[in-house]
Amino acid sequence: MTKSNILRFMFAMTLLLTSACGDHGLEPINEGISGRITYVGAWPDSTEWVRLAIFKKLPATVFDIPINPPLFSDTLPRFVSSHNYEMTLPAGQYEWVVLAWKPKKQNAANDFSGLDTLGMYAQPGTQRVPVGISVPSQRMLTGIDIVADFAILSPPSPILP
Repeated sequence: MTKSNILRFMFAMTLLLTSACGDHGLEPINEGISGRITYVGAWPDSTEWVRLAIFKKLPATVFDIPINPPLFSDTLPRFVSSHNYEMTLPAGQYEWVVLAWKPKKQNAANDFSGLDTLGMYAQPGTQRVPVGISVPSQRMLTGIDIVADFAILSPPSPILP
């Protein structure tokens, strides 16, 4: 291969790679949600983890959750007053963005035993009326802020796992 053929090949590859990258360069395209979680009240010592749980459909009862299971975030920082988060999600409609709290439990039936709702993305000023979201394609939906209030946790049950 001659030097001019090598240069033509390199030029063609550069054009190909440049056109394939579009307007986002070589960065991965992230789509999902981001926001701030603000915690109100004292963290219970029994906290095992806190995670976002994102539901496509708002479950009518707890028995509907296995039928339409949520997408869970990684474990979020514990024992903080607030936390900025970002969670990758496929583009689409989601009816419930909830902050799930899990206590430490011995003899738990499974990893999700004892889950409770600590907060949710809700209508301003309500903390109890969920607001659905629409995650755009190839973009982050920002401003999905949640107030997490430890006062709304259910008291621990001595008999339920």
